[in-house]
Amino acid sequence: MIEKLRINIQDTEHVTNVYIVWDEMSQEAVLIDPADKASIISDRIERLGLKLKYVLLTHAHKDHTVALPDIMKKYPDAKVIANENEREMLEGKYSDSSMVFNLKQYLDYDFSRFVFLKDGDEISFGNKKIIMYHTPGHTKGGACYYIKADNALFSGDTLFSDCFGRCDLVTSNIYDMAKSLDRLYKMFYGTGVFVYPGHGWDGETIESGYEEVKELMYRSYGINIGGKND
Repeated sequence: MIEKLRINIQDTEHVTNVYIVWDEMSQEAVLIDPADKASIISDRIERLGLKLKYVLLTHAHKDHTVALPDIMKKYPDAKVIANENEREMLEGKYSDSSMVFNLKQYLDYDFSRFVFLKDGDEISFGNKKIIMYHTPGHTKGGACYYIKADNALFSGDTLFSDCFGRCDLVTSNIYDMAKSLDRLYKMFYGTGVFVYPGHGWDGETIESGYEEVKELMYRSYGINIGGKND
C-alpha cells in the first residue's frame, strides 16, 4: 500500500510529497523523504498501525529532510537509508540548499542509524523488496527507489510527471541528470511503472511524460536523452 502526504515546508508554501509504503501482511513500513511536520507524519503511521523499519532519503536537500531528526527520535529502531554519495551533504560538507528554500538548517543526525547504499543495492520490508538506483543530477547522491510489488518508482527530484529536477544547485550536474534520465527510461519505459516524485503529481506512468521530458532536455540544454527507442 502507498499513501502520500503533501507537506507544506515550514509554512513557506513550498510543498513536498512524503510517502508511506507498507506491507499489509507484516505491517512493516518505509517512510520516503520526511520533509517536515513530523507530528503529522508520525500520527498517520500510528493511525495505520504500522511498524516503521526504514526512512528512505531520495536526496539530502532540506525540503526533504526537515522532519528527519524528530522522526529518528520517535522511531529509534528505524534505519535511515541514503546513497553513499549523499553522505557529505548530510554531514554539512556541501550546502543542503537551506538558504535556497529559506529554511533553517538542521544537522543533528545520529549517523550510527544511517545505512549508505550503492547503486543496485537491495533492502526489504515485510515481503517487499526495494532496489536503490543512484541517479545523480539534482544532487551528487540523488537516488530513486523501485518497489516491484507496487509497480512504483519513487523518484525524488530526479523525475517529475513531465519534467526533471533543477540542476543549478550545489553538487548538481545537468549531464549527470541526462544520463540518469536516459538510464531510467531504458530500464522502465514500456513497463507501465508508476512514478511517485518529490513534488507535484504522482501516480503517472513513466511513459506518460517521456516526450515532454525529452523535449525539455533538448530545448533547454541541447542534450538528447534516449531510452524509448535508443
